[in-house]
Amino acid sequence: MAASVGAESARAHTQPGVGPSVRQAVFVAYARVPHVSVYGSEASSRVRETLTSPTDDGTLLSFLVRSLHRRRALVSLPTRPNGSSGWVSRSQVRIYRDQYRVKIDLRGHRLTVWREGSAVVRAPIGVGRAVTPTPAGTYYIVSRIRPPDPGSVYGAFAFGLSAHSNVFTRFGFGGDGRIGLHGTNDPSGVGHDVSHGCIRMTNRTILRLSRMLPLGTPVTITHT
Repeated sequence: MAASVGAESARAHTQPGVGPSVRQAVFVAYARVPHVSVYGSEASSRVRETLTSPTDDGTLLSFLVRSLHRRRALVSLPTRPNGSSGWVSRSQVRIYRDQYRVKIDLRGHRLTVWREGSAVVRAPIGVGRAVTPTPAGTYYIVSRIRPPDPGSVYGAFAFGLSAHSNVFTRFGFGGDGRIGLHGTNDPSGVGHDVSHGCIRMTNRTILRLSRMLPLGTPVTITHT
């Protein structure tokens, strides 16, 4: 799923707000300490905020790496507002290379999973309605959840994303209106604008993704 990266690894860069290309190397960071300090710049000594691992839902704290440097990494954060970033010390995280990235086409109601530059999954999806839109941007997987009832609206499996709804402050997932990728108990909604902002798909598709995608995998959501 993911290969560890040594401390002397070459720098990796992803332009903030722009998703990695399907062939670009992707790096993710997993917390190795209970409390990860976030800084406002590469050289700052002032801690801007502290994030706890495991998270409130019991998941290992993870980040999508935007820029990898010798002592610190610029990472996407799982917090509001959407697109937040900060610097973390490499001594507090483990860096891994991720083979996967996910592309969401809102207009085309289509999900594509890429592995090492090749599309390995293409599937139809349901997305947010006009009044409860799915927010566009580049995010990443922050949690992997198996709902207690596979017959619920979340289906057989769910991924929580670093994205948050611009309308709601709370979902069944909890977590401040966090957007998710999940299955469904009503596949008739797949292919349409039907949700409160989450991305839904058939249980067959979400279970396939559950065997594939690790924490930290980038998810780019676009209108094209």
